[in-house]
Amino acid sequence: MLDDFEVLIKPHPFVHRPDGHGFQPATVRINGRPLIELVRAAEEPWAKAEYLERLPEFENPDGFRFVPGDYHYLPAHRVLLPSREWLGEPSEPGFVLDADDPRRNKATVLGCTCGIIQCWFLQVRVQVLPEVIVWSDFGQFHRPHWRYDLGPFTFDRRDYEAQLAQRA
Repeated sequence: MLDDFEVLIKPHPFVHRPDGHGFQPATVRINGRPLIELVRAAEEPWAKAEYLERLPEFENPDGFRFVPGDYHYLPAHRVLLPSREWLGEPSEPGFVLDADDPRRNKATVLGCTCGIIQCWFLQVRVQVLPEVIVWSDFGQFHRPHWRYDLGPFTFDRRDYEAQLAQRA
């Protein structure tokens, strides 16, 4: 059975960055549910465990919070064609990685709420097959030990590419 994939480009919300710039996000829904909502549920046990583990390090624990699913959707130009990021040609994440690092060759699907995508970002392995696109092996770049109970998701390739071909 195939999963539904949808990219929504709406005039609101516009994401404002601290430097005065901003971008129009490309909201992603899988099987009718927002990607951030799916990720939040998958990250919650990992974020809670890390919070409890690191709690003794902080004088004021109220000032330290891990918020599961705390991401922004990516700018439309990073998602829609002609970008090839989600078509099996991911860009480098901007960090020096060993050649065998499993975070290599993964596409960025969500970015940090600060407006700098690589600050805190989620990646996925995108496999392009003749009839389908498969998203698997989700991972938080800065927390490679977190394991996501998410996917794999298999999308009809024609429908998927049509979503990426829309205009912002």
